Amino acid sequence: MNDPGLRNPRRNFQICVAVTLVAWAFVAWGAYEMRAEEKETLGSALKVGLALLPAILGPAAIYNFWRGMKVFAAIRRGEKEIGRWTVTAAELAEFAVIDNARNAHGGEYLNVWTPPREMPPPGLEIIFVADGVLVGDTYFALVTTGMFKFTRVGMLSEGPPTIEFVTVTTWANRFSVRTSVGVLRLPVSRLAGADGARILEHYRRVLAREIIVNEDFYRGRMRFGLIAAPICFAVAAAGLVMNSIGAGNDSGDFSGLLVGLIVVGLVLGTAMLILALAAWLLSQAQLRKP
Repeated sequence: MNDPGLRNPRRNFQICVAVTLVAWAFVAWGAYEMRAEEKETLGSALKVGLALLPAILGPAAIYNFWRGMKVFAAIRRGEKEIGRWTVTAAELAEFAVIDNARNAHGGEYLNVWTPPREMPPPGLEIIFVADGVLVGDTYFALVTTGMFKFTRVGMLSEGPPTIEFVTVTTWANRFSVRTSVGVLRLPVSRLAGADGARILEHYRRVLAREIIVNEDFYRGRMRFGLIAAPICFAVAAAGLVMNSIGAGNDSGDFSGLLVGLIVVGLVLGTAMLILALAAWLLSQAQLRKP
């Protein structure tokens, strides 16, 4: 099963920066070759065509993981914290026995979080906030809508203290959309005291829509989609205009690049509109009583 948690955003941020810089370097290289040759060649077309999409999408990915770094830092500072504890090596070993036994049932009993093979020296820190949990270096959103959501929460009655969220993960590819049911099972320190009960009550109220968490999440996605869509369509329109002018004066040597701009602009513009619509629908579902 794929891990729906966000892990190590700093590393992902650095990878995205490197990929974006390389992509823009290839776009610039291809454009320079076109200018030097005064026409589009197969090599320059491949450089620009293959690098254009990651060059355009890269900044969005960089921003996403930069935000992830900020979220991790804010959680560790204690912002919006509703509970925090540190699990000892002995407690994690007890939890692993119960976790492995339940995982053996397969299917909907599989834990989407994998305990670390080696215990961190200071212990495993678990921090709950209003809409998620940071387990060591992995963050899981705990919301009632979206691609990863929870539908039930409770404490296991047997074994060491363990909190369990029943989760539904939606996976999409170019062929289909499918969902899988699992659980997010986490150990609770015996020293956690009232924190475990408070977290349980909080997320039960979230399920009942008595508490609406992260209301601005979908609004932000709507704003982003509605702002980005016209920019992308403007890029496509500019490509159409330049292609038309080039065709009219017999200087259509850059037609491949212009067609790439048109296609990318149209595809991304449409995707941004779909993003805005999906965000609006999910924002309405977030408010709807169960």
